[in-house]
Amino acid sequence: MAGGTSHRSTLKKDHKRFKSRHSTKGQLKNEHKGKVEKTAAGNKGRSRPLSKIERRNLAKQLKQNKIDDTKQIRRMYDSVEKNVCVISLTEDVDPVVIAQRLSGSEDQLAYPSITVVKNTRFKSTMRFVIPDHSSMLAILDAARVADFVVFGLSATEEVSPQFGEQILRGVIGQGIASAVGVLPNLVSAYPKRNLQLDVRQSLQSFFNHFFPAEDKLYALEVESELLNCQRVFCQRIPQQITWRDHHRGWLLADNVGHDGNHLVLEGVVRGIGLHANRLVHLPNFGDFQIAKIELKETEYLPDEDRDTLDQLNPEVDMEDVNDDIEDFYSEGVRMEGRSYIDAGNNRPTRRFALPKGTSDYQAKWLIDDVLEDVSDVEEESEFTGFDNDDAMEDDQDVEFDDTASMAPTEATGMHIDLSPEEEERQLAEFRKLEHEDAEFPDEIELHPSESGKERLAAYRGVKSLAGCDWDYDEFDVEAPQEWSKLLRVGNYKATANKLHKDAEAAAQCGMGTRVRLYIDAPAAVMESLNPQVAPVVVFGLMPHENKYGVCNWQFSKWEDYEKPIASEQPLVVQYGFRRIIINPLFSGQQHHKNNVQKFESFVHDSAVATALAPVTFSQAPSLFFKPTSEGLGVEFVGQGTFLNCDHTRIIAQRAVLTGHPVKIHKRVVTVRYMFFNTDDINYFKAIPLFTKSGRTGFIKESLGTHGYFKATFDGKLTSQDIVGMSMYKRVWPRMAQEFTP
Repeated sequence: MAGGTSHRSTLKKDHKRFKSRHSTKGQLKNEHKGKVEKTAAGNKGRSRPLSKIERRNLAKQLKQNKIDDTKQIRRMYDSVEKNVCVISLTEDVDPVVIAQRLSGSEDQLAYPSITVVKNTRFKSTMRFVIPDHSSMLAILDAARVADFVVFGLSATEEVSPQFGEQILRGVIGQGIASAVGVLPNLVSAYPKRNLQLDVRQSLQSFFNHFFPAEDKLYALEVESELLNCQRVFCQRIPQQITWRDHHRGWLLADNVGHDGNHLVLEGVVRGIGLHANRLVHLPNFGDFQIAKIELKETEYLPDEDRDTLDQLNPEVDMEDVNDDIEDFYSEGVRMEGRSYIDAGNNRPTRRFALPKGTSDYQAKWLIDDVLEDVSDVEEESEFTGFDNDDAMEDDQDVEFDDTASMAPTEATGMHIDLSPEEEERQLAEFRKLEHEDAEFPDEIELHPSESGKERLAAYRGVKSLAGCDWDYDEFDVEAPQEWSKLLRVGNYKATANKLHKDAEAAAQCGMGTRVRLYIDAPAAVMESLNPQVAPVVVFGLMPHENKYGVCNWQFSKWEDYEKPIASEQPLVVQYGFRRIIINPLFSGQQHHKNNVQKFESFVHDSAVATALAPVTFSQAPSLFFKPTSEGLGVEFVGQGTFLNCDHTRIIAQRAVLTGHPVKIHKRVVTVRYMFFNTDDINYFKAIPLFTKSGRTGFIKESLGTHGYFKATFDGKLTSQDIVGMSMYKRVWPRMAQEFTP
């Protein structure tokens, strides 16, 4: 260094950084080049932005994965027939005629039937399935395993909601691979071309409403369009159905036989593959064990880890509750054999005394600030919920009219009991008006000679249904006997993901493998199967999928179904590959912290349906039907999705007692017709009151012997108000039944 000068290490000048929160690609690259970013304490789990090279590499990997999957699927279809299901949406279109033209076969096809045809022009083999159109379930079974579903539309007849639209809703609701629309009678019905274009445009608009991606309908009477439609079947790779092809293995049998002890099915495995230890489900017959799997010269036999057909867990010994939690798979994924009641050692202390004989769990349901007048408490306590000075001041001027008319008044005086005849007359008049204008759908009425304490013994009052403390394992005489033996999953989503990965990794025969499957099924099953009429298919089960649990479905009512759907009404539900009969309990869809939901007597638009049924570890689409003896055999009422098997979900049914205010003075109101004796008033005194205008209050004291009581509210009531009291009791889901078509 000389003359006080210094040499710079480079001639490059670092320009002042542009003051903006947006950076260029070059600036981002320079900032992250050769550096490892440190994550801040509050940014745990937040990934850094990817560089351009990393984004290219990630996109390249995703692209290659898709190419590999497509090659594997294409390789499978090179050695297996493509299943084509032919469905007619109108009665004037014959599905046999459609299949005859598409197959190019000279032989007359039967109805219903399954026919394998080889197309020499496009060098492909197709299996045409013509289901029985008089049965909705037969159509769904055929479309469920089809690679292509052909819908026949008529040029002269509209698709009816009772037949064609129900079929469309059902097929789309359960999942469809690829859809193709054909017009078998367009040219014969309209010889003029301009009319053909108008009709084709109208039908195309209707078809795009259900299948927006399909932009062409094929007129089978035109030779060029017929060849194009055949080319679609032979050269296009059908789309995959997630719940069927990505979550389990399945097999469509080419040959069906019985060797005396086992049902023998031969076919090509699809989906993620099969394992000899897992169970398989044969639709309409149930779950069965695999005896062995023959693959060319290899034979797979089940071992000691073979799944059993037990649908319920063994009975739990309550003395060993702390040792009966099973850790399932890795950390964070736990399947519980049993969950138990919290000991409650950390429960906060109460400010008020409890009635004699009250347990700790029952004490949670008592409201602290209204226990001052309970007759059998061990110690006395003061009420601090409302402003008592104002209430007493309001109470001093309250008097009652001797006539006790139906309309609320502000007259003052002492309370005088009416004669029994007058009370009965006014009660009948009030109930008549009440039925004409029902404010609460859950309203119940007490008879004057009935004890509310006995009738409502199973109900309990809470301040807030979303904030109450409710034990999902409480003792209840109405609980189903199988409750302690149901399958319980601690983390449904994580467990399902783990099961899917393990099943795919442990598969002994993968997709595209031709195998011979031996199933431990009785000979009666073989006698009921007819592979020439309906497809014979088996679906592989993951571990525990034959066990019963508290299953929840998201249910949405079909907009064209106008009849009411009530809770506990028998419905046929099809979720994924399984079809059973349930008596669902409908409840709300709120996300409460305590997982307590209000019971819904009827479904208005959408709800959650709950029943005790076999679980599935895929959120499979679900269809709901109502059995009927007309039309298609069942009536489509709604659709949804399998949500989970949450055993902590509690469904509470509400009961509302209503009363009529006869005297109103500021915030003090005299109410009648809610109860009819003093004992009931004192028993339900701890439960809050409400009005239809949004006021809240509490029972202050009983008046007379006819069930009148004085109540204090947080504001002044109007003459149109109705006083109500809400109580809840738990309703338990019911066991599902096997469905036999």
